[in-house]
Amino acid sequence: MTSSLRWVQGRSTAWRTASWHALRSRLMRKLLRVVALWGTMAGGVALAVAWLPDALAELELFRAREYKVVGTRLLEEKQVLAAAAISPFLSVFDDLTPIEQRLAQHPLVRRAHVTTELPATLVVTIEERVPVGFVVSPVLEPVDRDGEVLPLDPVEQGLDLPVLIGAGGAAALSPSQRRILAMEAGRLASDDPTFLATVSEIAIDARGDVTAVVTELVSGDLLLRFRPPLSHRRLHDGLTVLEDAIHRRPDQRAAVLDLRFEDQVVVGYAEQGTGLRAEVSAPRSDQ
Repeated sequence: MTSSLRWVQGRSTAWRTASWHALRSRLMRKLLRVVALWGTMAGGVALAVAWLPDALAELELFRAREYKVVGTRLLEEKQVLAAAAISPFLSVFDDLTPIEQRLAQHPLVRRAHVTTELPATLVVTIEERVPVGFVVSPVLEPVDRDGEVLPLDPVEQGLDLPVLIGAGGAAALSPSQRRILAMEAGRLASDDPTFLATVSEIAIDARGDVTAVVTELVSGDLLLRFRPPLSHRRLHDGLTVLEDAIHRRPDQRAAVLDLRFEDQVVVGYAEQGTGLRAEVSAPRSDQ
């Protein structure tokens, strides 16, 4: 009786094991079929996605017919579009990189980015090369913050910018000196354009020290001396000390604001009758 019961239990266990293996095998086959189906569908979708832009590019509906030019002040829209040289057969689904590359070759374009608005509009965003100063060669020519000469008529554009020169009024600048001065003028134009409007010239000497002639802050010209780069905070410190010095000595004319020394601001006064300047030191406002 006992042996018979064990035989029945053994057959039952074997049957359950076999049934489980069979069920697992069927489930695995179904899972593999589902994975294969999804793989086929995904491949089809990927193929469709890769193929769709090329197919749409052939449709007349998506031919670029309208253009928007944004970000320009110096360039006219017709100049931008002429430099872009956009094909009349261009689709909004075509590669727009060649247009950006052609625009970047224009001397007044720093960088360009072209996007689309469906169904048929190209949006051309321009970052222009902005003039920040003049160099003498021998006429006045505007340059951007990189020191690149720009093909602009100063009179036609109404440009009022500082002249970038060598020490002692020398017109000739080395390429590196021109870049340094242009970069400083560009930094001022970005940080404090109102202050830059008061600067008539910026000079650099053989040691790399810079002197800017500033008008309108005091009666007469003020010489601002510094070592590049001149940060916005350092300039603010100097102007704060200058304002305090003017209030403390209203009977004397401040003639020099020297920011070359890291731990102090120096204000120089024009002495009456002699034309000499007696410099006095003042602590920085952040100390």
